[in-house]
Amino acid sequence: MTILGHPLHSMTVHFPIAFYILGVLLTGVWLWRGQTDFERLAYWSFILSWAATLLATLFGLIDQSRLALDDPRRGNVNAHITAGVALLILNGLVIYLRFRWPDVLTRYRWPYLGLMALGLVAVLTTAWLGAELVYRHQIGIIQ
Repeated sequence: MTILGHPLHSMTVHFPIAFYILGVLLTGVWLWRGQTDFERLAYWSFILSWAATLLATLFGLIDQSRLALDDPRRGNVNAHITAGVALLILNGLVIYLRFRWPDVLTRYRWPYLGLMALGLVAVLTTAWLGAELVYRHQIGIIQ
C-alpha cells in the first residue's frame, strides 16, 4: 500500500520503534530520578508505540497479501510478522499492567522490567527482520 508512490509500511515502522525505546529510556530516568512526570511520559510513550505498531502491522499485512503464495521470501515475511505480533502482545501487557497497577514499578519492579526488556528484544528483532526484508530481499521498496 502506497501514498504518492511511497510504501506506507516502510514509512510508519519507525514510530513504534522510537516510541518503545523512548518509553524504556523514560522509565529508566524515572527509576533514577524518581520524578513522576517521567513515568507518566513513559506510559504514554508505550501507548503511542502500541497504536503505531497496530497501524504499521495493518499496512504490512496489506503489503504481505500481495506477495505470491509460492514466493520463497514468504518465510522471512512470516518471521517478521510473528515478531511484530509478539511486540503487540508484550507492549499491550506493559500498558495493561501500568494501567491496572499504577505503582507497578514499585510493587512488581523486576518482573515488569523483565517484561519491558522482552518487549525491547521484540522491537529490535522485528526491526532487524524488517531491514532484512528491505535490504536483502527487496520487499517493500519503490520499484
